[in-house]
Amino acid sequence: MNKIFISYRRDDSGGYSGRLADRLALTFGDQQIFRDFDDISPGQNFAESIQANLSGADVFLVVIGPHWLQVTDENGQRRLDDAEDFVRMEIETVLQRDIQIIPILVNGAQMPHMAELPSGLASLAYRQAVELSDSRWEQDVGKLIGYIKNYVKPIKNGSRLHRMIIYAATALLVLAGTAIWLSRQPADFSGQWYFDGGDYLLITQQDKQVKIERIDVNMQNVFERGEGLVDGRRLIFNLEPVYSDRFKHRGMVKKSWDGQTLTGELIEVFSDKHDALLLEKRPGAQNDG
Repeated sequence: MNKIFISYRRDDSGGYSGRLADRLALTFGDQQIFRDFDDISPGQNFAESIQANLSGADVFLVVIGPHWLQVTDENGQRRLDDAEDFVRMEIETVLQRDIQIIPILVNGAQMPHMAELPSGLASLAYRQAVELSDSRWEQDVGKLIGYIKNYVKPIKNGSRLHRMIIYAATALLVLAGTAIWLSRQPADFSGQWYFDGGDYLLITQQDKQVKIERIDVNMQNVFERGEGLVDGRRLIFNLEPVYSDRFKHRGMVKKSWDGQTLTGELIEVFSDKHDALLLEKRPGAQNDG
């Protein structure tokens, strides 16, 4: 059962809530995290699924961005004023139950005042909020995780990534044998990996840790930097722009068995936009499988 329920508005803080969910999953396990829009399967009753997951929640995180109060529906009415609005229903339900509720302020948002909230949500204004800033993200989330541990026990190897690795390992053990799988070292991602447009990622790897620079092939200047972690033939990484604080990315790629391509997904953090990623090794690049 999900123990940590994340409430948010996609138009206000979808990217931040996804980033937060991914980080919490690394500590508490993917099965203990619930995000309404992402974790409800097609065909499920939305309201019933939310109520079922709230019934098993120990911690309720309401992610509040700068437009959280003002988001309107197609008729121009403020969503929080609609008694059937799902975010409102979630918060009202939690305030009536013995569930620890923590407001999460992102992107410079301020805690709403009691007068700005519907009567059923008024007491939310008195809850102690946690601010997650872009410049101190890991530090701020680390403090939040420490607090959540008072209510939810971390689960080892519980994230979606860990489960994917376990499933892949099982298949390889059947096909190649236990000895071969256990002796396999992490793939080497070092070298230059090119986007279709010509830009490339310069990856420097030491053991399982990598440093990444995205380079403009024409100007030969670095415009994004990041770090990553290798797990088998997969690489999880982040990229942050050098010259601004916009368009931060996170991604995952898998190295092909012939060592010639990296395929995966690149996600723009703030907008939560997902793009397929294909990188190719060019002649002369030193990338051994």
